Amino acid sequence: MVAAMAQDNEHMAGEMIQRGTIASVDYENLTCTVTIGDLTTGELPWKSPSVGGLRIWCPPVEGEPATVLAAEGDLENGQVLLGDYSDDFPPPSRLPNVVHIQFPDGSTIIYDHEAHSMALTVAEGTLAITASGGVTITAPVTITGDVTITGNVTVTGKVEASDDVIGGGKSLKGHKHGGVTAGGAQTGAPV
Repeated sequence: MVAAMAQDNEHMAGEMIQRGTIASVDYENLTCTVTIGDLTTGELPWKSPSVGGLRIWCPPVEGEPATVLAAEGDLENGQVLLGDYSDDFPPPSRLPNVVHIQFPDGSTIIYDHEAHSMALTVAEGTLAITASGGVTITAPVTITGDVTITGNVTVTGKVEASDDVIGGGKSLKGHKHGGVTAGGAQTGAPV
């Protein structure tokens, strides 16, 4: 009898943690089903990395590896853990000093804490920054591409342009002045 109970307990413990793959996802109800061998579970909640003050929405996708935790082997009341790498879902980096977040479209956020370097790449599309209190950048800044500013610009320091500056339709380099006379007279306004 004792041997049978030990065997039952061992069998039950083995069924408490089962590995499989995500079969379907219900984003509205925050549940998914998991295929474990020939069995597909009912709808089970998945565990999020954080749901308190910091809330992260990172739902599973079909085919993703998953682990089902089922108390006493009861799959009807299990919970799904995500995060097992596989051949189909390899890690985006293997560097120990890098935090690398990769999105399905190829966009990435990479921080190398050893080099103190962060890179944000949007593979396609746009990047919007909204800050009601303003944005302060304390660093040399290089921009490659056209810049459009809606609003006033205040500069403390020198402004240099390799080509020309146009203000009110007037070229700084090529504008002409009328009313030019010899001597100490002032020229007229640009024309």
